[in-house]
Amino acid sequence: MWAIDQAKFTDEGWWAGAAVMHALTGHWYVAGDYNPAVALPVWPLLLRAVFHFTGVSVIAARALNVAISLATLGLVFVLLQRHARSGSGVPPLAAVLLLALSPFAFVFSRLAILDSLVIFEFCLSLLVASFATSRRIWPLAALSALISLMLLTKTTSAVLIPSVFWLAWSAMGRKAAASLRVALAVAIVPAALTRGYAALVSAMGYGADYKYFFSRNALDDFDWRQSLDTLIELARNCLWIDRVLYPVVFAILVLTLVWKRKLWSNALFAASWLALAGQASFIFRLQDDYAPRYFLVMLAPIVWIVAVTLDEVLAYPKAIPIPPNPEAGRSEPAPPSESRHPNKSLAGLNPFWNPNSITAVLLLSAMAASAIINGIMIEQFVAHPERQFYDAANSIRKIIRSDLEQNQVISGVSGTQISLMTGIPCINDAHGPQETARRAAKDQPGWFLAWTDLSSDAIARFSAFRLEEVAAYPVFDDPGRTPLILFKMVRRVQ
Repeated sequence: MWAIDQAKFTDEGWWAGAAVMHALTGHWYVAGDYNPAVALPVWPLLLRAVFHFTGVSVIAARALNVAISLATLGLVFVLLQRHARSGSGVPPLAAVLLLALSPFAFVFSRLAILDSLVIFEFCLSLLVASFATSRRIWPLAALSALISLMLLTKTTSAVLIPSVFWLAWSAMGRKAAASLRVALAVAIVPAALTRGYAALVSAMGYGADYKYFFSRNALDDFDWRQSLDTLIELARNCLWIDRVLYPVVFAILVLTLVWKRKLWSNALFAASWLALAGQASFIFRLQDDYAPRYFLVMLAPIVWIVAVTLDEVLAYPKAIPIPPNPEAGRSEPAPPSESRHPNKSLAGLNPFWNPNSITAVLLLSAMAASAIINGIMIEQFVAHPERQFYDAANSIRKIIRSDLEQNQVISGVSGTQISLMTGIPCINDAHGPQETARRAAKDQPGWFLAWTDLSSDAIARFSAFRLEEVAAYPVFDDPGRTPLILFKMVRRVQ
């Protein structure tokens, strides 16, 4: 099930860690610990601004993501309106409805992770790109800033840059002279700015943390012998995005190869396929890491493809009557059988049953089926919420706060997640450029969190402490992630 994603118990805390620590201690950086904000500062800065008013709160962090997702819906509507040909408001409204009713987006846009912000920045970049002309400088300048921010939000968003390039270049008439200017704005300048940022953080003394972040997230060597299996698994997991619309977009792909080739002249249609190809290539390169959140970026382009196709068939002329014949003195238009219809073999048929009308009905039916199925799934989520992890965090907070003799610092791979939910500082025992034992000796954590059991590695890392189990919590259905166990760390007498 796609809802099982480790983002629920690690990523929220990791990406929010700097904002949480700054709000709690006044210092955003913990020497030797895992500090991803060194490489990706945009989301922590936004969260810190929110925490200034709300205090450390997982609800506030998730509310920020919800607000960003709602703003994205507005961008999607305007973007589709700018690329519509039919003049109908149905395709943009349908796209907004499909995104709003997506359980995939519903779940991940309510987690305080990076992907929803990347989607917002991507949609905003496409909208700005649509305003580019040979006489306007501001769209290209704005794109340089937006893409730089997108890369400093999540580095893997680089796979979306070709899509932005295509839309901006199309807006400028796809002229050869414009291609260099667009490439400069969407690729060369952002690359220079991000390299300049890397040089700056290194000069400030954070170079080791910056390098560690990228070394930890480096891709393993690809095993080409597994290419076919990887491709099949990728294609199957794309059903997570939408079980109805995902197959529909491949039907549309075939449709545009044999009939509606004009759709490829719509810049947003082509840009959507570029975005899908870029993200799919990235996931394919991961080979065996099919984290559902990686597929979230593909949702909006899939919806755009369906909406733009619907707009095209609504805009397509159904019949062109032959003008009156002056010699015959006729003032009435020619009967339908004499019309210059794009498909003459169907010209005499009911206009509601021409190929465009049939395609429109099929697309609307698919959209309706997707909305109904997804709406039912969201209703189930809302009607049967599960708060075991949140309840466990509250219990952990009470236990730690009530023991004043223990140092109020947590250690554990999910420690930053619990820190976000409880407001108790933490260190990450699993990741960081400095050995855990040295960090533990320096920071003196009083509590340790482990999943399922106490591993031999953890015992070795904390050999200077005696780990006493205090509480265990059945949190997730995933057998590899339950229970969550809280240990008290008691320093051994030397």
